[in-house]
Amino acid sequence: MITIFQYEKLSDADRSRLMARSQASLIDIAPTVQSWLGRIAKDGDVAVMDYLKTFDQKEGKLGWQDAESFRLEVSQEDIVRAYETISEDLRDRIRQQVTLSRKFHTEYAATLPQEWETVQVEGVRAGYRRVPIERAGLYVPAGKAPLPTVAQILTVAAKAAGVATAVVTFPPCPWESEAAIIVAATEAGADRIFRVGGIAAIGALAYGTESIPKVDKIAGPGNLYVQAAKLFVSDRVGIDMFAGPSEAMFIADDTANPAFIAADVLGQCEHGPDSAGVVVTTSQVMAEAIQSEIARQLEKLDRQAYAATALERYSAIIVFASEAEMLDYVDAYAPEHLEIQTSDPVAILERLRNVGSAFLGQFAPIAAGDYATGTNHTLPTGGAARYASAVSPETFMRTIQFQEATREGLGSLEQIVTSIANAEGLTAHRDSVKIRNSPLE
Repeated sequence: MITIFQYEKLSDADRSRLMARSQASLIDIAPTVQSWLGRIAKDGDVAVMDYLKTFDQKEGKLGWQDAESFRLEVSQEDIVRAYETISEDLRDRIRQQVTLSRKFHTEYAATLPQEWETVQVEGVRAGYRRVPIERAGLYVPAGKAPLPTVAQILTVAAKAAGVATAVVTFPPCPWESEAAIIVAATEAGADRIFRVGGIAAIGALAYGTESIPKVDKIAGPGNLYVQAAKLFVSDRVGIDMFAGPSEAMFIADDTANPAFIAADVLGQCEHGPDSAGVVVTTSQVMAEAIQSEIARQLEKLDRQAYAATALERYSAIIVFASEAEMLDYVDAYAPEHLEIQTSDPVAILERLRNVGSAFLGQFAPIAAGDYATGTNHTLPTGGAARYASAVSPETFMRTIQFQEATREGLGSLEQIVTSIANAEGLTAHRDSVKIRNSPLE
């Protein structure tokens, strides 16, 4: 069960455990990750299939297919069958979801200047052009549960940015789960879809194989092995961020509804035993009410085992002596998701800096953001919200800086270049400007 702590009485061990969440040591798993990445870079599809048979094969099958006749790529026939498999209601809800996601991301992209320039000095202008990447690899987890929403939200963001080729990958899974992922990715505009997960997916997208194209950037959440693989291939391909197990923090004052908070904590914890749900408050009465509600609602939860473990390992209710101390802790934690159930949630958010995505008020649960508001729920975890942002169209864009100078403009810069180049001992740099400013022969 979730424990109530008084912040000033927290032991050093508990403080470290809660702040670290479920982050394991990348050093410990590095040899395994690097070994598989090396094999995939060298042997392509053969290594990918070895990986799948090692980690995903059950009773001679990979997902719903026989391992020996397994098809890596989702075909047009598979897409047609997927639409025939899922219910009409689910199909319609996915389409509504994609419509909202596309609205948010398309309008977001429209706010981003495509080109900007300024005059530095007379005769010298500088600026940038914003361009989309050509190929994006979009990773969809499907280990503990199928996640069609991840497939659509990543693809929508990439396409809103102008990405030409969006490549979706997901681990082999039962057909009913696969069908939902296929439909979501297709509705969002995915160009190619592959049944491969884990380290193999990241390696294949980074290096390219006979079947899977090399991409320019990889985005998407996943377990520690997936995130480690992304970090190890980041010298070859762009990555979005460290996006590991789901986590959420909840700020509650005396106006919060304890039943709502409890439901949302359990919503995070049902993701898996490595998830985290941390409530912070200045009210002991509210803390006890939330704890009681969690205990009551947990008994009715379908994924009770996952949630119970997460509640004990990485979750807590922490009572602070002051609001300022509490908000300092929130910024230090840098939560992936932050629910603010207070009398003035906007004022609280304005005092914070390190948040992946904020949910304001009693009627903005995290689940609404996950499924329906249209915002992106691929977010920085493990404290990465201190320096990273949610996936968005910007994730799939890059800027090209440029500068242009007239002869007169370059002349006004010569003394800067000359002095600095001499100080650095780079005389050819100095002379490349000097020769242009010398009298023309």
